[in-house]
Parts: sequence; C-alpha cells; structure tokens
Amino acid sequence: MMSDRLESLLISFIANDTINNEKAFEISTILSNLIVQDQSIKLLDIILGLKEQMTSEDPTLRKKALNCLSSILTNLPKDHLTKNEITVIYNFYTSKLDDESLILESFLGFKSLIDFNNISGQEIVSFLNYLKNDYVSANYLAAIRFIPFQILKSIYINKLKNDNIINPKITTLYIETYINVASGEKDPRNLMISFNLNEFITTTLNITLVSPFKQQLFDILFSYFPITFKPPKNDPYKISNNDLKLSLRSAISSNDIFAHDAFTNLIDKMSASSPSVKNDTLLTLNSCINKFKPESINLNWIEIWKALKFEIMHSLEDTDAIENASNTNTPSTTVNNSTKNTDWTLTGTIITGEEQYKSSNYHTALHVVRSIALKLVEFDLDSFNKFATHILAELSPNFIHSKDLKQSCGILSSIASANPITFDIIIENALPLFLVNSTEIPKLKLLLMNLSFFLDAYMVVFGQTSKCDPSNIEKTDTSSTVPHNKLSEYKDEILMILGMALTGNSKIEVAVRTLSVIQFTKLVKMKGFLTTEEIALIIQYLTETILTDNNKNIYCACLEGLKLISEFYEESVYDVSLKQMLNLLPLEFNNLPKFNNDEYVEIETILKIILDFTTSRHKLIKESIIALTQQLFKVTNTKADRSVDYCFLILSTIYSLFENNIILMTMEESQSIKNAIEPILLEILDLQNDENIINDDFNFSILSNIFYFINLKTNKENHGEQLIKYNNLFQDKYGVLTNFPTRSILPYSKILSALDKSTPFDTVETIFKEVITLLQDGKFDKELEKLGYLELLMVLTNKWLKEDIIKSYINWEDQSNINLEILTWIGKGLVMENSSLAPEVLTKFIELLSDVKVGGLVARLFEIFVIDISSMKKVKGITWNNNVKLLYKQKFFSDIFKILVTSYKKTETMFIKCNYLTALSLVLKHTPSKLVEPFMNDLLPMLLEALEMNNGEVRTSSLETLKDVTEKFHQLVTDHVQTLIPLLLKLVTPDDVNNTILVRLLSLQLLEAITKVVPLNYCLDFKEQILVGTVIPLSDKKRVIRKQCIDTRQVYFELGQAPFE
Repeated sequence: MMSDRLESLLISFIANDTINNEKAFEISTILSNLIVQDQSIKLLDIILGLKEQMTSEDPTLRKKALNCLSSILTNLPKDHLTKNEITVIYNFYTSKLDDESLILESFLGFKSLIDFNNISGQEIVSFLNYLKNDYVSANYLAAIRFIPFQILKSIYINKLKNDNIINPKITTLYIETYINVASGEKDPRNLMISFNLNEFITTTLNITLVSPFKQQLFDILFSYFPITFKPPKNDPYKISNNDLKLSLRSAISSNDIFAHDAFTNLIDKMSASSPSVKNDTLLTLNSCINKFKPESINLNWIEIWKALKFEIMHSLEDTDAIENASNTNTPSTTVNNSTKNTDWTLTGTIITGEEQYKSSNYHTALHVVRSIALKLVEFDLDSFNKFATHILAELSPNFIHSKDLKQSCGILSSIASANPITFDIIIENALPLFLVNSTEIPKLKLLLMNLSFFLDAYMVVFGQTSKCDPSNIEKTDTSSTVPHNKLSEYKDEILMILGMALTGNSKIEVAVRTLSVIQFTKLVKMKGFLTTEEIALIIQYLTETILTDNNKNIYCACLEGLKLISEFYEESVYDVSLKQMLNLLPLEFNNLPKFNNDEYVEIETILKIILDFTTSRHKLIKESIIALTQQLFKVTNTKADRSVDYCFLILSTIYSLFENNIILMTMEESQSIKNAIEPILLEILDLQNDENIINDDFNFSILSNIFYFINLKTNKENHGEQLIKYNNLFQDKYGVLTNFPTRSILPYSKILSALDKSTPFDTVETIFKEVITLLQDGKFDKELEKLGYLELLMVLTNKWLKEDIIKSYINWEDQSNINLEILTWIGKGLVMENSSLAPEVLTKFIELLSDVKVGGLVARLFEIFVIDISSMKKVKGITWNNNVKLLYKQKFFSDIFKILVTSYKKTETMFIKCNYLTALSLVLKHTPSKLVEPFMNDLLPMLLEALEMNNGEVRTSSLETLKDVTEKFHQLVTDHVQTLIPLLLKLVTPDDVNNTILVRLLSLQLLEAITKVVPLNYCLDFKEQILVGTVIPLSDKKRVIRKQCIDTRQVYFELGQAPFE
C-alpha cells in the first residue's frame, strides 16, 4: 500500500501544479530525495500512486499526474536508473504519445530520459523515428515545439558529439529527424536552437553522412534570410533581432558544403533595394568567405567580385541609409507573427574572430573584397595574382579618365590591406597610376585624396606608431621595426609632393594645403615608415604653416597634427617646434617677430598655438611654463610700450597651462616646475615701482594665482617647511602684517590656499587677529589690497581655525562697512566648510537685510558667499588643500531661499523688498541651474510681481534676476512669456518715474534675450506688439537706451526671416 506521506506529497503536487509551480517543483524535489537518499520509496511506487489520476477521464488531471512523474525524473541523478528501468519508463511514455492532451508532459519525460547515462541506442532510435515520421510540428504551439529541439540538442551533446554512438545509421536518422522538426519553424526561441543544431550537424558530424542532406539543410536556413524580428515588450527570453541574424549567419557560413548555394543565393540578394538587406547579405557573404575553404573562394570569386563592384560603385556611403530604409517593404522572413518589416535598423556587423564593428554597406563591401584577397593569397599566390590582375585591369581606366577614383582607390587599398604580400603587389601596380606630381590644383587635390587610402592600408598591414615615453624617444632610424615594403620606395616622392602641395601653393588653396597637412600627419602615424630626420622635417613644415597661415581649417589641421605627433615624438616636437616658437617671442610687444621670408607673426598667435598644442603633453607643458616665465622676467624689466599688455598675455598663458593640466601633473613634475620658476617669480615680486605686473591689478592677480599652482601639487611632507619659509618671507621681508597695506598679501593668501590643511600652523590665530585689526584700522588705496587681506581671513577660517576661536572674533555690534565685509569673508570660509557655525552667521546676515542703514550693503555682500575663488576650488585628485565641500552651494541656497522669499512677501517696505531681491539675484548669478530649478516656481511669480511695484530699485533687482533666469531656464520663461512681455513693455517708457535708466535698459535687453531662448512661434505672436511698444524709447533722452532699443527692434524685425547671405 502507498504510504500516507507519499500520498500526501502526490496530492499536494497535483493541487499546486499550474497554480504554484515553485511549490510543485519543491515537492517533486522532495519526492526525488525520498527515492535517491532515503530510499524509502521507489519510482514504481510513484507510478502506482499516480495510476488513478493518469487513467482519469479528466485531461487536466492526467496532465498533472504525468507532469509529476516528469518533474521527478528531471531531479533524479543521471546515473540512478538502470537500463531496464529506463526501458520500462520509456515504453510507458511512448504509450502516452497518442493522447494529444499529454504531448507536452510526454516530451518533457522523454527529455529527462534522454539525459540518463543508461539510455540505449534502441530507445534513441525509436524516439528519433517518432519525431521523423509521426511528429507534425504545425500541430503544436511554440512551447511544445521547443521540447523536441531540446531533445535533439541533448542527443547531440550526450551521444553524437563525443562519438558515444558511432553507428552511421543513427547519425543519418538524426539529420533526417532534425530536418522534419526544423522545417517551417517560426518562433524566435526555437529558431535560435534550430540554427545552432544545423551548425552542429555541418561542423562536427561526419561530413560524408551530412553531404547528402546539404541541400535540405541549406534550404532550412536560407528560407529565413534575411530574417527580421521585433521582440515583444518584456521578452522573457531576451532574444534580440541581432541574435537571430548572427545565429543564422553563423549557420549559413558553417561549412563550405554550402558554398555553391550560399554564394549563388547571396549574390542574388545583393540586388535587393533595401540597404538593410544588402548589409545583412554583405556581412553573411564576408562570414562565408572567412570560414569556407580557399578552394571554394577560388571557384566563385569572379561572380562575387561583379556583385561587389556594382555595390561599391553605386552604394550610398552614408550609414544612415540603413536606418532610413526602416519603412522599405522588402521581401524577408519575419518571425514572431510580425506582419511588417519594422526592424530594418541593423548595424553592420562583420565577424572577425570575436571582433565586430559597424560600417556602411560601402565599407562592408570593401571589407569583403579584402577577405577574398586574404583567402586567395593564403591559398595560392597565382590565384591571387589572377584576382589582382583582373581587378587592376577593370579599374585602371578609371585613373586615366578620372572616374570613380574614390571607389577605385578604396577597392585597391582594401586588397592591399590584407597582408604584406598583397600590399606590395597592389602598391607596385596601383601607385604609378596616379602618383604623378602636378601643378594643376584639381589633379593635385585628387592625388592627395587617393594617396590617403594606401597610407591607411599601410597602417592596417604594418600597424600604427605606438605611443612613446617622452623620456625615451628613439633617435635611430625607426624603419627597422617594419619589413621592407614597396611603399617605402615611393617615400621620397611622397614627401616631395606633400611638401610642394603645402609650401608651393598660394594660401588661398586651402583644400590642397589642408589635405597635405593631414597626409603628413598620417605618415607620422605609420609605424616605422619615417626616420627621425623625416619626422623632424614634417614637424618643421607644420610649425611654419600654423605660424603663418591664419585660415581656421589650416590652423586646426596643423594643430591636430602637432598634438598627435607629440604623443609619439614629444622630444622632437620640443626641439623642432616649441623651441622655435618660444625663441620667436620678442622682448618688446611692438616688435613683431619675423618668420619665414620676413612674414610677421603676432605674439598672440604664438602664445595661442603654444597653449593649444602642448595640452596634456608633460614635457611640452613643463618647458613652456619655464620658458615663458623666463620671458616674463625679461619683459618686466623692459620699459617698452605696451609691456603691461605683453605681460598680461604671457601670464594668462602660464595660468592656462597650469589650470588645464594640473590634474595630469605628477608631484615630481610640479616640484620640478616650482624649483625652476619660483626664484624668477620672487624676483619679479621684489621689483619696486613696477608698472607692468606689480602695480597692475589684473597682472598681479594672475601672478598670485601662479604662486598657488606651483605649490598645489608638491609633496605634502614638505609643506610644514614651506609654511615656515613663506611665513618668514612674506611677514618679515614683504611685511604683509607690518608694512600695511601691501600687495604681497595676495600671493601669500594664494600660497596658503595650496598648502596641506593638516600642516601645523602655530601662529594662525595671531595672524588672524592682526589681519582683522589692520582691516578695521587701515585705509586702502586700491580694492585689490583689501581683497587680499579679506581672502586671507577666509583661507585661515576654512583651513586652520577652530570654530570657538572664530566665534570669539565675530562682532555683530559693529555694523561698519569694513566689519560687515570681514564677517562676510569669514562666513564664506564657514559656509564652504558646511561648518556648524555657518547657519548662525547666515541667519544674522538675513536679519540685517531688513536694516534700513546697512541692508543695501548686506544685500550686495551675499554674492561673496557663492562667488567662486579659483584657489579654493576642488581639484580632482587633491583633497588636502582645503575644506570646501562639493555641494556647499546647494546647501547654502536651500538654507536661504525659503527664508528670503517668505521675508520678501511679508515686508511692505519697498527698500527692504529690494534688498531681498538683490541678495537673491546675486546668489542666483553664481548658483548652478540644476540647484535653482526646484525653487523656480516660487521665485518667478515673485519677480513678476516686483516689476509692478512703485520702486525703481525693486524693479532693477527683479530685472537683473529675470535676466539671469532667462539665460538658464528657457522652458520656464516660455511658459510665462505671455505675462512677462506686457510687463516689460510698460517698463521701457520714461513716463513712469520708477522706470529709471537702468530699468529701461534692462527691460530692452530682456526683450532681446527672450528671442534667443523662447521658441520662434511664441515670439512671432508678440512681434507686432513689441515693435509698436518700443517706438517711444527710440526718442529716449539717453543714447544707451536709444541704441539698445534699435538692437532689440532689429531682432524682432528679423524674426522668421531667412538669414541674408
């Protein structure tokens, strides 16, 4: 009798099956363990226990019972059943095949049995015969059809793949069975396994047994070509269109028994009108050529070439052509019940080993030509020579008649790129067809464009120059790394032609000169083609050209060339190009340097080139900074005209070199630069009554920031010594605390900004206290000096001072202008640190906005909290120089915004409203748009309301804020443009006493700005209204208003009109 537990488990499985499959699987696992581990029951007990359900008249009950048995078999170890047990169970399942309602469960049972080690060949043959003779796939759903494919795959893996069954009759039967099962399949999941099985058959089974079925096997595959498939949403199988294409392509090209059929049919498909079909055909053709034996290629290349030639000569070269064909109705096999060819957007994928790349049909066809050449040359040199001779004979007339040259050179260079043998043969025969120097510009232009193809082929065959360590540039002939080749025999001629094209033609021949620069650059990229001397010659060519030709295209081409060459030969670029440019810099600004046959070169041009092409190149950056600093010292000591301007250009260039490359500099490089230029900078700092740098605010500010950069990335371990050194230097020698006020405070502050914040600073409180005292007691001739002392307070607050010490120096009783400025800069240091003391400071400043006496000043001081200080920015890779938090602006803005808006709404005093608006406006100016965006819905209505208030200052503050909002939030302004424009038109007339000059000017500027951010159709609706509304300002008393009014009206006059050419 059946045990109670077994009965309970079987009943439970049947109850959960199809309702809770996870629970049912768990129960089947328990039953399997009872059979295998506990051995408390036998499989026969299971069958007997399910007998009543299996013989039930209810088909649902029969299905669940049989599924229970199949699930248990799936969980059993594959060596558990004996041959006799398998035979008994196999016969049992065979008896169920006549019951159509049980077909899925029966197949699942067979699938489990096939995987058992002891299944006999007789049972396999029996089931294969059933699938071959009695199974009709069209009668079943895709889920059921999937199981026979899985069974065939299991038979292949377990029995045929490892030759466990060597009987040829079984192999033949297997192939016949596959043909029956696979014929007419449409489901994408089933097709994936079908294509894989087809490939297994043709690549691993005895080819003698497979050959009789090659036509049927090929027909099964090619009936789906080209295949399209649009996956449904939330596809559980994650099968893409490309997966199917690649699987089908791999199967078609799996064995050259398909060669004749594949090539014939693929060539026929080349006549399709759809670019996508052509692309798929070309990729499959390429795969066949790569995987079939060379003999097959040798027999079929002529017909393939004819099809490829037509495609190359006439195909669209734009890869978008494939995508644009999305709606083309071209015959194809569509799976997943798709009725339209909706998935034509296919990326061209050429399989080369494991590599795939996207290309247009034009380039894919060229790649197929290359594959043919490579296959033929590997097969037999005579066969390749016939191929090459045939193509050269067909294409040679094109060079005589200047017809289809791009396509012809593309074909020949593709063949040349196959390997060194094909390269030499093609170069020897093709280059003489067009490599003839000419003084005729059109012919020279064609020559340069044609040459480019073969230079690219060289790099495919022999490789590109590898990036060199700048400290280890080869000084020997680099051609020794590449074997001798035919192109090297033309090297002198090529260099001569390119040199003449660049230097022997007028500057107005931009196209030829640009092409020459591009080809020169390409020559340097070609591995081992040039000697060091020839590379230096090219660098000289590019240097002379970039200095003397002001055409943008030429400049960009030369610049890119120099940058690329410096990646490989930085030392040579330094010796030949950079040194020459630096030596051209004169001592006096008005003495323009002469260069290359007495041509004048502007100083700005030289410095711009140096800045542009040295970026990211370590040696070039270092040498540029050092040389420019030395030049700066010489210019500073020259009392010539416009030396101030000259110093500004040099300082700006040095600053930009640091700013653009500080992240890439190593500590060793930074220290080396500091050692070289700091003594020079200190000498400049020592100059008395110097008008070029020391007494010029702009130049001195840049110089101070350079002191910051040279200390920023030096070794932190030395910062303690450096701090002592700089304290002694600036306090004792330059007297920043005793010789008050002194400009030297600015570089001192910048240097402290760069040093490690953890460096001990024993005298920090003393210096902090003295600076506050000096600021409160002193008078300043220039704002820059005061700014230096205030910035020093911010640096000390942010980096070294503790909060309790800072708090002791904060005095809110003193509301003098200088004390409020001191508190603002201290507050800035705290805000950037997100200090716990910062909210208290901000709250007090917000309160002061309502103070009639100081509210206006405090409103303007709010800008300081968010304005960026270059020496207090976060630098990638450097965490030690300050305590600035990345999101401090976000926190600051969110802390003050609601308070300011609420306070604005509550107050009735116009002057105080103006203060709140001014503070907001100045903060918004320096706050990123993304941080402000969440608050704009509250801010904009407030600004629009302010435009109608009877106070000129409130209107001015609102307009300044709106101007900034307009630049940052285009969509928001568009949504409110119907309200904004009428308000602005009321503000442009002088009738209202509150429409001050600034209000009228800002309103007109805002009307003009609207046209740049609001869509044209919105602006056109207001065109007439604005043109009428801005008539009165045309006669405004103030010239600046009249001029702005004309500019604004002109913009609206031109709305919707085509630009004048």
